[in-house]
Amino acid sequence: MRKSFCTSLVMMSIVLSSFNAKGGIKGVVSNFTAGDTVSLANPFARNAQPLERSAIGKKGEYAFTYNPAEIGYFYISFSNGKNVLIVLQPNGNYTMDIDFATGKIVKVAGSKENEFLKNIGDIYYSYEEKKELPNANFNVLEQAKIVDIQNLLKKTPANFAMAYITDYYRLPAEQFFAINDEILTTLVKIHPNSELVKSRKADFDKQKRLMIGSLAPEITETDPNDKTFSLSSLRGKVVLIDFWASWCRPCREENPNVVRVYNAYKQYGFDILGVSLDQNKDAWLNAIAKDGLTWHHVSDLKGWQSAPGRLYDVSSIPNTVLIDRDGKIVARNLRGEALEEKVRELLLK
Repeated sequence: MRKSFCTSLVMMSIVLSSFNAKGGIKGVVSNFTAGDTVSLANPFARNAQPLERSAIGKKGEYAFTYNPAEIGYFYISFSNGKNVLIVLQPNGNYTMDIDFATGKIVKVAGSKENEFLKNIGDIYYSYEEKKELPNANFNVLEQAKIVDIQNLLKKTPANFAMAYITDYYRLPAEQFFAINDEILTTLVKIHPNSELVKSRKADFDKQKRLMIGSLAPEITETDPNDKTFSLSSLRGKVVLIDFWASWCRPCREENPNVVRVYNAYKQYGFDILGVSLDQNKDAWLNAIAKDGLTWHHVSDLKGWQSAPGRLYDVSSIPNTVLIDRDGKIVARNLRGEALEEKVRELLLK
């Protein structure tokens, strides 16, 4: 009996030292049922196969021994469909206790990145729960949640876990613009070889040029008379950049409203630059004439490969960008009364 007990201690010691030497994850799952499983996955992998699986023990214990080649994002996935975002790095030792029912991290040790993910998750889920209460004011709670997350980001030193937070929690890009810029600039310095960080920074820089408050990228293209026309020539006016096409039914249906707003406010300094995603010049010119679009027009007649369209990340039409007298972007995709109200507001400044 004593020999058996000593042997067990030795075996447990070997398992723990192996875990500590090679890195891995261990923890306890709460609110599970017998037969439930947990797996480790790469959220960015095209192959959906898990990197490792673990049964959940009688007391909720689980463990992974996977050791990544470089720091990155991973999912701990449960058989009920819940996914928990975590960060792993080579030879790291992590302890993570997780609620099976909610997918919340209950306790974490061994990683400042995962401690941050737990803290931001606590904020996010607490407000989501408040929104389920009777008479909850969704808008007030949403803004309070955003403020709390912003404050957490501001007081937490930049770490790898922050790279995709605004995307993962679907936070409004404009309100997190300055914080994102600072975090990603810092992360490129901390992790210069991380393809994920470099990719995220490149994507952000691409979005950055189209953020509210950014100077609208220049458009210089051919007009219906085969002459070049530039967006910058309209500086000093409130300008609507209208991406459309003759074959786009929703665009054509919206045109009467745009015509109405243009005719009402052109004398006060409102102008429009129509950018067509047509490929057929005759169809483009016929639509301009038929719909009475008497403003400026340009097109390179390359359809979805339109250079201005790609510059402005246009993936669907109608698509509009409203810029102020200084050439800065103030709104996107306004239609109907919302467009008229914003134009009036800018002209009265």
